[in-house]
Amino acid sequence: MICRMKIVHRNALPFYWEQDNDTACLLIHGFTGSPSDLRMMGGYLKEKGYGISGLLLPGHGTIPEDMLKTTWFDWYRAVEEEYLKLKEKYKNVIPVGFSMGGLLSLHLASCHSVAGFITLSAPIFLGNRRAYLAPLLKLFNSYHDTYPVDEWEKEIEEGKFYYNRIPLNSLNSLLGLIRKVKRELPGITPPVLIMQSWLDGTVNPKSAQYIYDRLGSRDKRLVWLEKSGHVITLGPEREKVFAMAEEFVGQITAPNVNRGVCL
Repeated sequence: MICRMKIVHRNALPFYWEQDNDTACLLIHGFTGSPSDLRMMGGYLKEKGYGISGLLLPGHGTIPEDMLKTTWFDWYRAVEEEYLKLKEKYKNVIPVGFSMGGLLSLHLASCHSVAGFITLSAPIFLGNRRAYLAPLLKLFNSYHDTYPVDEWEKEIEEGKFYYNRIPLNSLNSLLGLIRKVKRELPGITPPVLIMQSWLDGTVNPKSAQYIYDRLGSRDKRLVWLEKSGHVITLGPEREKVFAMAEEFVGQITAPNVNRGVCL
């Protein structure tokens, strides 16, 4: 029997930059995406002296058929393993999650006493209401095409990587993760920075307010962006996103700072 090797696309490769510092940032990409969405942010934070890990989630970075075999349990397990690995070297490990990565950051903060965390365009409500039909649609088809091939190929040439076909079974699992995180929000207490654009067409912007209002954290900050789309780490306000993330990380990891405790 011939087994196909999983070849990760060059644009989707994970990145890791070690630093002589007591703080590292764990960058977590979104659903069907890849570390390419966070590489520029990682480079910015690296220059500020922080250790950086931009992991690739299971089932991502190759072909949609690989993602079809995974669920949010697999994605979270990879995040948790990387978090614990970084904790062996760094006193503080700050999860920074984009889109679905924000949900995984929230779930991580419900399970571990993180010093603080950041969510970027995290979904509670999805922009496309048809996504909620995934439990039904997956009975008739395995995938849903999202972007025209020519548009997708152009963005691949520009250095990005994401799937232009969504595995419906995985989408259904994402909906399950959203339900899980919604229940956990009141018990999540570490400091948090939430960033969201009003012009996000993938995630309904009211998601950010929902998260902010229900989080148990006493130190919680919500920043609205006016000109960006969904991928705020690559949009016109990315420098603001990077700077505010760096300021937040510096503040919550400074000596003698009272930190939230995950109970």
